[in-house]
Amino acid sequence: MQYQQVELNPLVTSSPTGTAYFRPVLVDWDIRHTPCHAARVGGQVISAYHLTQPATFPSVMSLRVVSDLLSENWVITAYNHTGVTIEDVLAAIHRGLHVPLTRVEWECMSPMERARTEAMFYARCEASRDFERTRYGGVRRMDCLLHTTMFAGLSSLVMKNNRLEVVLTLSRDFAAHGRARSHAEV
Repeated sequence: MQYQQVELNPLVTSSPTGTAYFRPVLVDWDIRHTPCHAARVGGQVISAYHLTQPATFPSVMSLRVVSDLLSENWVITAYNHTGVTIEDVLAAIHRGLHVPLTRVEWECMSPMERARTEAMFYARCEASRDFERTRYGGVRRMDCLLHTTMFAGLSSLVMKNNRLEVVLTLSRDFAAHGRARSHAEV
């Protein structure tokens, strides 16, 4: 198979890793919430026009999402036999980070990581409409990210092991961190 140049859609492209400049991504989205309802572009809820755009040019049928913030065992891949769209990528990220943490993953964490993750889990339970249902659902991968839940774009599209990979960048949700601090001060 001959490799051709593939580029990311500018709607979700962040500054390339290791560059000295910062270019904000056009999609504003907290990965804790479903992209179709919570993602915004230009201050407006993301539209079908944006969601149905191809994630890459030319279109590809599969795109793996990786990040240094995620365990290498947390495979996030967007598939679409007609071409991966922005919605496919955002939905794959959301699904992949809402998977319950396994007992093995929990036991591999340090006591400090467990304490921080547990605090985020209970904060998520408290913020939900149904505390018991959320608690019963257990700790999710996204709880391990602590406050680093804001989509900051995709970059560094590369061919690796005969598949396209893209790097997911997340940034801190400073508003949530401020809310947590103000609750602690009360």
